[in-house]
Amino acid sequence: MKDLVSKVTFGFLMAQMLPGAVVVIAFTCMTVGNGLESYPCIKQMLDNIETFWFRSTFAIFAFLFVSVAVGMLIHGLNWTVLACIENRGGVKDPKAVRDTKYHKWSFWRQLLLSPCIMAYEILVLVVTAKNIEQLTMDENISWIKSEHIQQFQFLEDFYLHFGQFYAHMAYALLTTLILAIVCCFRKPSFGLFALVLGFYLLSGVFFLLGRIQLSSLFKAETTLREQSKPTVGGR
Repeated sequence: MKDLVSKVTFGFLMAQMLPGAVVVIAFTCMTVGNGLESYPCIKQMLDNIETFWFRSTFAIFAFLFVSVAVGMLIHGLNWTVLACIENRGGVKDPKAVRDTKYHKWSFWRQLLLSPCIMAYEILVLVVTAKNIEQLTMDENISWIKSEHIQQFQFLEDFYLHFGQFYAHMAYALLTTLILAIVCCFRKPSFGLFALVLGFYLLSGVFFLLGRIQLSSLFKAETTLREQSKPTVGGR
């Protein structure tokens, strides 16, 4: 029961539905009424969202459904980007995401440039991906011996849900950042500029936290995989 609650809370609500809800709310703020730039305060924004998405039971279920759908789309994008980066040297020679050139930069440089890095990775995916094989990850579980499965499951429970939450929220905030920039160009204001700056920094923070969590997971899984290799003599 405890595992079920943990998976529903962190694996579904936090990692899937919440990032999707952020994107849906951002699109709603931009498109409903006269657009984000017309709202003088946050309260009016929330009132407009409530009117559009929470006016009836059907609207609430529609909001939840769309949020989950967008969250799953972000989930797929995240793992596809990771696979593309891992296979940058060829599918037969995957390389760790943490070993990319920009992840060797100083922490503060990565933080300030993280939204640009995210956009760059998506662009690389769109431009360089040749086939499905290049976008398929080599899962470590298939190489791990049965005696290490419990350790593998512990790593998944400890890192995966949080890593996905941070990574998915980073993409949701990047989408919100783009929408805020569009609104800022429509009608520049100090308030919108502050929002753009806030979303920029937040997307960078969540991006790095996600990469740290997932890199820690992949690093530990690789260690288990190495321990599962047969020793001399076939044992």
